[in-house]
Amino acid sequence: MPHFATEESLIHVAIKAEPLFHLGPITVTNSMVGTLIATVILASLAFWASRNSAVVPGRFQSFLEFPLEFLGGIVRSQHPTRWSAILPPILTIFLLVLVANYVGLLPGVGTIGLHVVEDGHEAVVPIIRPASADLNFTLTLALVAFVLFVSWGVRANGVRGYLKETFVANPPYMTPLMTPIHIVSELSRIISLSMRLFGNVFAGEILLAVMLALTFAIVPTVFLGLEMIFGAVQALVFALLTLTYITLATAGHGGGHDEEHEPGEHDADDVALRAGAH
Repeated sequence: MPHFATEESLIHVAIKAEPLFHLGPITVTNSMVGTLIATVILASLAFWASRNSAVVPGRFQSFLEFPLEFLGGIVRSQHPTRWSAILPPILTIFLLVLVANYVGLLPGVGTIGLHVVEDGHEAVVPIIRPASADLNFTLTLALVAFVLFVSWGVRANGVRGYLKETFVANPPYMTPLMTPIHIVSELSRIISLSMRLFGNVFAGEILLAVMLALTFAIVPTVFLGLEMIFGAVQALVFALLTLTYITLATAGHGGGHDEEHEPGEHDADDVALRAGAH
């Protein structure tokens, strides 16, 4: 039976997602429940938009179209000829991460759970956990982003051209030294994308749990507002970094590797500022 967290029953905080029940060989965890809720919300909004969109949008439709217009302008400025093909996956990543982050701010998330006893202390294991606070989710999303920018690199330069840029250095005699660096650089993007999102969301989850346990209602409300901003920023950073990696892949790896620099949050902000200038 679900329990509410109280002063005597502390919220259970764990890095890994925790199992709730089993469906045959499938173990359903609390982060999977959060992912399902985010998916249902996005599917419902998409269904509503497909049935109720108008030529002259109302307030709600304008609100839903804002991410499309904003990210569409950024992608169009970076890829004038390919933007219509690149925008859908970038927009999907942004909306999924955004809604997954905001699921953690819903009432009852983190405070309603299953009663457990650990080390002689009562605790409540949350039934719903933000998907982005699970490393499995962020790592999977990073792998999807990796496949995206590699596939676009192959599409733009061909298989031979992409492999040549990755495994053959310029000048050629530097190949034994530069090739391992190039490979590590490519693979490190998976770790960078996944750990950045996981670390920020998981830290926010712990912060909210501590504030709810130690302070009155007004103080946690302030932190909820901050987490809404951080959630949107992290979703935008993840999407823009994916776009930046696609841009580097389609332009050829040489420019990016010569600088020995991996795009970060500041690069994503620069992309957004340049798009605003357009």
